Amino acid sequence: MDYVRAAQPRIVALFTLTVLSAMLLGGSPGPATSVAVLAATALTVAGAAILNNHLERDLDRRMERTRRRPTAEGRIGTGRALVAGLGATAAGAVALWAVAGALAGGLALAGAAYYVLVYTLLLKPRMALSSIPGSLAGVFPILIGWAATDAPPSGALLFVCALVVVWSPPHFWALALAREDDYRASGIPTPAARYGDDTARRLIAGFVTALAVVTAAPFATGLFGPPYAATALVATVLLGALTLRLQTAKSQAAAWALFKSSGPYLALVLAAAVLDRLL
Repeated sequence: MDYVRAAQPRIVALFTLTVLSAMLLGGSPGPATSVAVLAATALTVAGAAILNNHLERDLDRRMERTRRRPTAEGRIGTGRALVAGLGATAAGAVALWAVAGALAGGLALAGAAYYVLVYTLLLKPRMALSSIPGSLAGVFPILIGWAATDAPPSGALLFVCALVVVWSPPHFWALALAREDDYRASGIPTPAARYGDDTARRLIAGFVTALAVVTAAPFATGLFGPPYAATALVATVLLGALTLRLQTAKSQAAAWALFKSSGPYLALVLAAAVLDRLL
Protein backbone atom coordinates (compact mmCIF):
# COMPACT_ATOMS: atom_id res chain seq x y z
CA MET A 1 0.00 0.00 0.00
CA ASP A 2 2.91 2.37 0.70
CA TYR A 3 4.12 2.00 -2.88
CA VAL A 4 0.65 2.81 -4.17
CA ARG A 5 0.55 5.98 -2.07
CA ALA A 6 4.04 6.96 -3.22
CA ALA A 7 2.92 6.52 -6.84
CA GLN A 8 0.31 9.28 -6.30
CA PRO A 9 -2.69 7.53 -7.89
CA ARG A 10 -4.65 10.75 -8.39
CA ILE A 11 -1.92 12.17 -10.60
CA VAL A 12 -1.64 8.85 -12.42
CA ALA A 13 -5.40 8.83 -13.03
CA LEU A 14 -5.41 12.39 -14.37
CA PHE A 15 -2.54 11.75 -16.78
CA THR A 16 -4.11 8.48 -17.87
CA LEU A 17 -7.26 10.43 -18.72
CA THR A 18 -5.27 12.69 -21.04
CA VAL A 19 -3.80 9.61 -22.75
CA LEU A 20 -7.26 8.15 -23.25
CA SER A 21 -8.59 11.45 -24.59
CA ALA A 22 -5.71 11.70 -27.08
CA MET A 23 -6.31 8.17 -28.32
CA LEU A 24 -10.05 8.66 -28.74
CA LEU A 25 -9.61 11.99 -30.51
CA GLY A 26 -6.87 10.61 -32.75
CA GLY A 27 -8.66 7.40 -33.61
CA SER A 28 -8.57 4.53 -31.13
CA PRO A 29 -5.95 1.86 -31.91
CA GLY A 30 -8.39 -0.80 -30.72
CA PRO A 31 -9.59 -1.93 -27.27
CA ALA A 32 -6.71 -4.29 -26.46
CA THR A 33 -3.98 -1.88 -27.55
CA SER A 34 -5.73 1.03 -25.83
CA VAL A 35 -5.86 -0.80 -22.50
CA ALA A 36 -2.21 -1.82 -22.84
CA VAL A 37 -1.16 1.76 -23.64
CA LEU A 38 -3.11 3.12 -20.67
CA ALA A 39 -1.62 0.54 -18.28
CA ALA A 40 1.92 1.07 -19.53
CA THR A 41 1.66 4.87 -19.36
CA ALA A 42 0.19 4.63 -15.86
CA LEU A 43 3.17 2.51 -14.82
CA THR A 44 5.62 5.05 -16.22
CA VAL A 45 3.86 7.98 -14.54
CA ALA A 46 3.72 6.05 -11.26
CA GLY A 47 7.46 5.40 -11.46
CA ALA A 48 8.18 9.09 -12.05
CA ALA A 49 5.94 10.00 -9.11
CA ILE A 50 7.83 7.63 -6.80
CA LEU A 51 11.13 9.16 -7.92
CA ASN A 52 9.68 12.63 -7.32
CA ASN A 53 8.60 11.64 -3.80
CA HIS A 54 12.05 10.20 -3.16
CA LEU A 55 13.84 13.36 -4.27
CA GLU A 56 11.52 15.62 -2.28
CA ARG A 57 11.40 13.52 0.89
CA ASP A 58 13.24 16.13 2.97
CA LEU A 59 10.96 18.91 1.75
CA ASP A 60 7.90 16.75 2.33
CA ARG A 61 8.85 16.31 6.00
CA ARG A 62 8.48 20.08 6.50
CA MET A 63 4.94 20.22 5.12
CA GLU A 64 1.85 19.12 6.98
CA ARG A 65 0.18 18.02 3.74
CA THR A 66 3.01 15.70 2.71
CA ARG A 67 4.89 14.72 5.87
CA ARG A 68 3.08 11.37 6.08
CA ARG A 69 4.13 10.21 2.63
CA PRO A 70 5.89 6.82 2.80
CA THR A 71 9.16 8.26 1.48
CA ALA A 72 9.03 11.19 3.93
CA GLU A 73 8.40 8.93 6.93
CA GLY A 74 11.02 6.43 5.79
CA ARG A 75 8.61 3.53 5.36
CA ILE A 76 10.05 3.21 1.86
CA GLY A 77 13.80 3.51 2.11
CA THR A 78 16.05 5.37 -0.29
CA GLY A 79 17.27 2.30 -2.13
CA ARG A 80 13.84 0.73 -2.46
CA ALA A 81 12.30 3.98 -3.68
CA LEU A 82 14.96 4.32 -6.38
CA VAL A 83 14.56 0.71 -7.49
CA ALA A 84 10.76 0.96 -7.55
CA GLY A 85 10.72 4.32 -9.34
CA LEU A 86 13.32 3.46 -11.96
CA GLY A 87 11.93 -0.04 -12.42
CA ALA A 88 8.34 1.10 -12.96
CA THR A 89 9.41 3.88 -15.33
CA ALA A 90 11.58 1.55 -17.40
CA ALA A 91 8.98 -1.25 -17.43
CA GLY A 92 6.26 1.13 -18.60
CA ALA A 93 8.46 2.55 -21.36
CA VAL A 94 9.45 -0.91 -22.58
CA ALA A 95 5.81 -2.02 -22.58
CA LEU A 96 4.83 1.07 -24.57
CA TRP A 97 7.60 0.35 -27.05
CA ALA A 98 6.26 -3.18 -27.47
CA VAL A 99 2.58 -2.32 -27.90
CA ALA A 100 2.68 1.14 -29.48
CA GLY A 101 6.08 1.55 -31.07
CA ALA A 102 9.43 3.21 -30.45
CA LEU A 103 8.02 6.74 -30.52
CA ALA A 104 5.60 6.04 -27.68
CA GLY A 105 8.30 4.35 -25.62
CA GLY A 106 10.74 7.18 -26.23
CA LEU A 107 8.15 9.79 -25.26
CA ALA A 108 7.53 7.93 -21.99
CA LEU A 109 11.21 8.05 -21.06
CA ALA A 110 11.53 11.68 -22.17
CA GLY A 111 8.46 12.68 -20.15
CA ALA A 112 9.73 10.97 -17.00
CA ALA A 113 13.15 12.58 -17.41
CA TYR A 114 11.65 16.03 -17.94
CA TYR A 115 9.41 15.73 -14.89
CA VAL A 116 12.02 14.28 -12.51
CA LEU A 117 15.26 15.87 -13.71
CA VAL A 118 14.23 19.16 -15.28
CA TYR A 119 11.17 20.13 -13.23
CA THR A 120 11.73 18.50 -9.82
CA LEU A 121 15.52 18.93 -9.57
CA LEU A 122 16.27 22.07 -11.61
CA LEU A 123 13.20 24.29 -11.88
CA LYS A 124 10.98 23.78 -8.84
CA PRO A 125 13.62 24.57 -6.17
CA ARG A 126 14.73 27.75 -7.96
CA MET A 127 11.84 29.37 -9.85
CA ALA A 128 8.66 30.80 -8.37
CA LEU A 129 7.05 30.38 -11.79
CA SER A 130 8.42 26.89 -12.37
CA SER A 131 4.91 25.59 -13.07
CA ILE A 132 4.92 27.36 -16.44
CA PRO A 133 7.81 25.39 -18.00
CA GLY A 134 6.93 22.47 -15.73
CA SER A 135 3.52 22.22 -17.39
CA LEU A 136 5.23 20.75 -20.45
CA ALA A 137 5.56 17.49 -18.50
CA GLY A 138 1.81 17.06 -18.96
CA VAL A 139 2.18 17.09 -22.74
CA PHE A 140 4.15 13.85 -22.93
CA PRO A 141 1.27 11.50 -21.95
CA ILE A 142 -0.91 13.20 -24.57
CA LEU A 143 1.73 12.62 -27.23
CA ILE A 144 2.06 8.99 -26.12
CA GLY A 145 -1.67 8.44 -26.64
CA TRP A 146 -1.58 10.15 -30.02
CA ALA A 147 1.49 8.20 -31.13
CA ALA A 148 -0.34 4.97 -30.34
CA THR A 149 -2.98 5.82 -32.96
CA ASP A 150 -0.50 6.59 -35.78
CA ALA A 151 -2.67 9.64 -36.56
CA PRO A 152 -1.03 12.74 -38.08
CA PRO A 153 -0.86 15.94 -36.01
CA SER A 154 -4.16 17.79 -35.93
CA GLY A 155 -6.08 20.62 -34.32
CA ALA A 156 -7.47 18.23 -31.71
CA LEU A 157 -3.95 17.24 -30.62
CA LEU A 158 -2.88 20.89 -30.42
CA PHE A 159 -5.98 21.72 -28.38
CA VAL A 160 -5.44 19.00 -25.76
CA CYS A 161 -1.76 19.94 -25.39
CA ALA A 162 -2.56 23.66 -25.03
CA LEU A 163 -5.35 22.91 -22.56
CA VAL A 164 -3.05 20.98 -20.22
CA VAL A 165 -0.20 23.50 -20.51
CA VAL A 166 -2.43 26.47 -19.62
CA TRP A 167 -4.35 24.54 -16.94
CA SER A 168 -1.33 23.34 -14.95
CA PRO A 169 0.06 26.62 -13.50
CA PRO A 170 -3.15 27.93 -11.87
CA HIS A 171 -3.89 24.42 -10.61
CA PHE A 172 -0.61 24.34 -8.66
CA TRP A 173 -0.67 28.01 -7.67
CA ALA A 174 -4.11 27.60 -6.11
CA LEU A 175 -2.74 24.70 -4.05
CA ALA A 176 0.29 26.78 -3.04
CA LEU A 177 -2.01 29.59 -1.87
CA ALA A 178 -4.27 27.19 0.02
CA ARG A 179 -1.26 25.64 1.77
CA GLU A 180 0.88 28.76 1.87
CA ASP A 181 2.34 28.08 5.34
CA ASP A 182 3.44 24.62 4.20
CA TYR A 183 5.23 25.93 1.13
CA ARG A 184 6.92 28.72 3.07
CA ALA A 185 8.17 26.14 5.58
CA SER A 186 9.47 23.91 2.80
CA GLY A 187 11.43 26.68 1.12
CA ILE A 188 9.93 25.95 -2.30
CA PRO A 189 9.55 29.29 -4.10
CA THR A 190 5.97 30.09 -5.10
CA PRO A 191 4.37 33.19 -6.63
CA ALA A 192 2.86 34.11 -3.25
CA ALA A 193 6.17 33.76 -1.41
CA ARG A 194 8.18 35.61 -4.06
CA TYR A 195 5.74 38.27 -5.26
CA GLY A 196 2.98 38.42 -2.64
CA ASP A 197 -0.51 36.96 -2.32
CA ASP A 198 -2.23 39.61 -4.44
CA THR A 199 0.14 39.07 -7.35
CA ALA A 200 -0.34 35.31 -7.05
CA ARG A 201 -4.12 35.76 -7.25
CA ARG A 202 -3.76 37.99 -10.30
CA LEU A 203 -1.53 35.40 -11.97
CA ILE A 204 -4.14 32.73 -11.31
CA ALA A 205 -6.88 34.96 -12.74
CA GLY A 206 -4.80 35.67 -15.83
CA PHE A 207 -4.13 32.02 -16.54
CA VAL A 208 -7.75 31.03 -15.88
CA THR A 209 -8.77 33.69 -18.40
CA ALA A 210 -6.31 32.22 -20.91
CA LEU A 211 -7.70 28.79 -20.09
CA ALA A 212 -11.20 30.01 -20.93
CA VAL A 213 -9.92 31.25 -24.30
CA VAL A 214 -8.22 27.92 -25.03
CA THR A 215 -11.39 26.07 -24.01
CA ALA A 216 -13.56 28.21 -26.28
CA ALA A 217 -11.24 28.05 -29.29
CA PRO A 218 -12.32 24.59 -30.59
CA PHE A 219 -15.94 25.68 -30.86
CA ALA A 220 -15.05 29.06 -32.34
CA THR A 221 -12.92 27.39 -35.03
CA GLY A 222 -15.40 24.61 -35.77
CA LEU A 223 -13.24 21.83 -34.36
CA PHE A 224 -16.02 20.77 -31.99
CA GLY A 225 -19.74 21.46 -32.04
CA PRO A 226 -22.63 22.37 -29.69
CA PRO A 227 -22.35 19.33 -27.36
CA TYR A 228 -18.80 20.35 -26.53
CA ALA A 229 -19.65 24.04 -26.28
CA ALA A 230 -22.53 23.51 -23.83
CA THR A 231 -20.48 21.40 -21.44
CA ALA A 232 -17.35 23.53 -21.70
CA LEU A 233 -19.36 26.71 -21.10
CA VAL A 234 -20.85 25.40 -17.85
CA ALA A 235 -17.46 24.17 -16.63
CA THR A 236 -15.76 27.46 -17.51
CA VAL A 237 -18.42 29.58 -15.81
CA LEU A 238 -18.09 27.55 -12.62
CA LEU A 239 -14.30 27.76 -12.64
CA GLY A 240 -14.50 31.48 -13.39
CA ALA A 241 -16.83 32.01 -10.43
CA LEU A 242 -14.40 30.26 -8.09
CA THR A 243 -11.55 32.35 -9.51
CA LEU A 244 -13.53 35.55 -8.92
CA ARG A 245 -14.26 34.40 -5.37
CA LEU A 246 -10.53 33.95 -4.82
CA GLN A 247 -9.94 37.57 -5.87
CA THR A 248 -12.55 38.91 -3.45
CA ALA A 249 -12.51 36.51 -0.49
CA LYS A 250 -8.70 36.27 -0.38
CA SER A 251 -8.83 33.22 1.85
CA GLN A 252 -7.13 29.86 1.92
CA ALA A 253 -10.57 28.23 1.73
CA ALA A 254 -11.25 30.00 -1.57
CA ALA A 255 -7.89 28.88 -2.95
CA TRP A 256 -8.55 25.30 -1.83
CA ALA A 257 -11.99 25.30 -3.50
CA LEU A 258 -10.41 26.46 -6.77
CA PHE A 259 -7.69 23.83 -6.54
CA LYS A 260 -10.16 21.01 -5.83
CA SER A 261 -12.36 22.10 -8.74
CA SER A 262 -9.61 22.50 -11.32
CA GLY A 263 -9.03 18.76 -11.73
CA PRO A 264 -12.71 17.97 -12.43
CA TYR A 265 -12.74 20.96 -14.80
CA LEU A 266 -9.99 19.44 -16.93
CA ALA A 267 -11.66 16.04 -16.89
CA LEU A 268 -15.03 17.52 -17.89
CA VAL A 269 -13.62 19.53 -20.81
CA LEU A 270 -11.70 16.52 -22.12
CA ALA A 271 -14.79 14.31 -21.79
CA ALA A 272 -16.86 16.90 -23.66
CA ALA A 273 -14.33 16.97 -26.51
CA VAL A 274 -14.28 13.18 -26.80
CA LEU A 275 -18.07 12.92 -26.62
CA ASP A 276 -18.45 15.59 -29.28
CA ARG A 277 -16.02 13.78 -31.58
CA LEU A 278 -17.75 10.41 -31.04
CA LEU A 279 -21.17 11.90 -31.72
